[in-house]
Amino acid sequence: MANQAISAAVSQLKQEHIRLCKELARVDEALSALGSLDNAPARAAKTGKKAVAAKPKRKISAAARKKMSEAARARWAARKKEKPPAK
Repeated sequence: MANQAISAAVSQLKQEHIRLCKELARVDEALSALGSLDNAPARAAKTGKKAVAAKPKRKISAAARKKMSEAARARWAARKKEKPPAK
């Protein structure tokens, strides 16, 4: 008796899963028809927040990149000296 109830519940859940997947596919189609999924003004309207422009990407000079690279190599070398050799 209990097994039949569990089987019926599992069957019902599977049917609901299929229905929800179809519904989600319809929603995805509607969103793609309307435009990008990552639309800042639309997202802002939903949350009630103002849309903020993205910050411009910071540019690092070649000299600064070289200094950072040398510092990283120095750190790695120091760690390598501290570490005992693996067996």
